[in-house]
Amino acid sequence: MSVGHERKKILIVGEEPSARLEMRVLLGSSGCECTVASNLQQALGTMDQRKFDAVVLDPQSSSSQVTELISRINESHPDLIGRVVLISEEGKDSVIGDLAERYSLTAVQRKFLLQQLWGSLESLFCRQAVFQNVAQMARLISDSFRDPRPAGVRALQNRNRRLLYASGSLRVDLSVEPEDGSNRLALTGQILDSAKRDRSFAGVPVKLNGWKGPSAQATAGEFGEFHFDFNFEPIVSLEIRIAEDHCIAIPLPALERPVEERQDIRSSSSRQRN
Repeated sequence: MSVGHERKKILIVGEEPSARLEMRVLLGSSGCECTVASNLQQALGTMDQRKFDAVVLDPQSSSSQVTELISRINESHPDLIGRVVLISEEGKDSVIGDLAERYSLTAVQRKFLLQQLWGSLESLFCRQAVFQNVAQMARLISDSFRDPRPAGVRALQNRNRRLLYASGSLRVDLSVEPEDGSNRLALTGQILDSAKRDRSFAGVPVKLNGWKGPSAQATAGEFGEFHFDFNFEPIVSLEIRIAEDHCIAIPLPALERPVEERQDIRSSSSRQRN
């Protein structure tokens, strides 16, 4: 086994005994220590008792149980969700493809099990080792400044900017608002999980970075909310550490200078010319 010196602990979940045995033999030959579970309850109980390096889910007859299990892993073991591999059947179940896309999971077709299962897991382990402290980049999915609005409405609402970012099932809702009569901006946000609405992010650290580096840090509240007040900088970003090895990076679009400060600058320039 080429990744690390310790045997990787793999949980294999599936209803079909022969399929579980096949994967256990295959991964065992690659030096893994495998544990098997035949249903949702057994898998959850096993994960509560032991720590695993990865989980292989074989839905076969019950994709609904896999959906529930992934949701529970995402809630209770968020550091493990990135090392879940789904076994899929080509053209049979769109639910598996939807889950893989929603949670950014790796899927291996059953017909390629022998050739790809261990390679896919090994790739996840290598990625974890190399990028353990590197943040995952969130994608911008909504920006109020880019939304088409009538000119009059846009003029009334252009002070406050709403941004929505996504990373897997996580959503980060941001609002950027200039403070009256100053060059300061207020940034408020909330962390949500679209797959588990009642998931708590209380205590999650959030870091605000400017062009010189970290400038402020906050802690998410009971409902995943956080707040910053800072002097205007055109380029800022956020780092949200969901778990020890799960950090989300959010690069904000270029911010506009507060209106009051722009007016002060123009007035000062006019006086200098006169």
